[in-house]
Amino acid sequence: MDRKTFLKYTGASAGLLLAPSIITSCVTDGTSRSELYQYPLQFPESLDRDELKASPSNLTIAGEYSLDAFLFNGSLPGPTIRKRRGERFQIQFQNDIGQESIIHWHGMIVPPEMDGHPKDVISEGNYSYDFKINQRAGTYWYHPHPHQITGPQVYRGLAGFFIVTDEEEEALNLPSGEFEIPLIIQDRKIDDSGNLYYNPSMPERMMTGYLGEHIFINGVPNPHHEVQARPYRLRLLNGSNARIYNIAFRNGHSFTVIGSDGGLLPQPVETSELLIAPGERADLLVDFSEGFSGNSTELISKEFSVPSNGGMMGNMPQMMGQGGPEQGIEFPLMKFRINNDVDSSPSINLPQQLSEINFPSRNDVVREREIELNMEMMTGHTINGRLFEMLRVDEQISQGDTEIWEFINNSAVPHPMHIHAVQFKVLNRSGYRDLIPTESGWKDTVLVMPGERVRVIMTFNAQSGLYVFHCHNLEHEDAGMMANLEIT
Repeated sequence: MDRKTFLKYTGASAGLLLAPSIITSCVTDGTSRSELYQYPLQFPESLDRDELKASPSNLTIAGEYSLDAFLFNGSLPGPTIRKRRGERFQIQFQNDIGQESIIHWHGMIVPPEMDGHPKDVISEGNYSYDFKINQRAGTYWYHPHPHQITGPQVYRGLAGFFIVTDEEEEALNLPSGEFEIPLIIQDRKIDDSGNLYYNPSMPERMMTGYLGEHIFINGVPNPHHEVQARPYRLRLLNGSNARIYNIAFRNGHSFTVIGSDGGLLPQPVETSELLIAPGERADLLVDFSEGFSGNSTELISKEFSVPSNGGMMGNMPQMMGQGGPEQGIEFPLMKFRINNDVDSSPSINLPQQLSEINFPSRNDVVREREIELNMEMMTGHTINGRLFEMLRVDEQISQGDTEIWEFINNSAVPHPMHIHAVQFKVLNRSGYRDLIPTESGWKDTVLVMPGERVRVIMTFNAQSGLYVFHCHNLEHEDAGMMANLEIT
């Protein structure tokens, strides 16, 4: 299939405001779907050196598409880091991209000078990281964190998995090796010449974030992957700048959620769909030997609703226009081709309890805070009415304190809120929906829809120092929707 045909099936060229019928045309016709999934899924190599070098590259993807990329060690996505709890992690970050940058180890609790605060950016040369991994087994990740330019750097390729293991997880004998599939999902825009580009409009910067009409998984457009008729572990990471996905199989087949941002859930949860916002992760167990008719199945982002929060502001994204398909429409992600000829279908007997988790007790809470997420005219998205300032302390917490934070979204668009230096438990949500399966475990990022109030509980045990919390819609973050927290 040539590039023009591919564009016809996956969306439209740059500058066209897509209606849902255009992007979903490829999911209503069997022939179109068959032609869509023509590229094999690729996997990044594991990190094999004590250096992460960020450098520019003119990258060709799938032999057809071009990306003016930034890459870690020449890889898209960046090399996967695999470490065991208790190990020491030492690495040199070498910045050769010609812009300020720094690495944040998303979801990991590290000393403040190791966390990638924007104040620690370097414009060139090296930054040394050295910390002990005192972390539950889980699917973490790393990406740049400079103020105002995180969005374009992540979009151009600077992101990778950081996978941690421990004895508790290993005792479960979960699928591993070729039966463990890490998937970083990202949406992209492609112009008429086949170039992936990042050029957000003012409405995209101020309102919706950068929403593309083409899906790339592990750097490959709408890939296919051959699996055997047996259980697999899927490690999902939403690495998009702004797009939310509602993970599902087209035939409605159920799957088991076993992990979230901070590792294993207390108990496995079966579901047929799962929302995952930018920055969030989910570990799924999928048995391809049961419930799938034929020799293939499609992973899709299923339609979901985004409340408008009412009033003129509720209609602002549509009034102002946006460059990609709106949040919540249905579109294809990838295809799994099931090889039923291989006789290898071991069963996975999950225990009733996956993990011993001691969440903070409400009896230990010393303070509750309200964190208001607003849209200020002539200013943009703010946290408690303020835009980010590099060294201003917005919230001060005593080390070891347990607190409840309530995120209150008064704006017209979703905000995935990420807190550094801590893992938290989502207590409840007031609004139009209930907690989802991943929110039964440890989290570091939580989606707050328009009009919602979400309460989380956490204990601040990280080393004293300055950290940040922010919206993980990267256009919102770059525009100043970020604040400092100081642990004293």
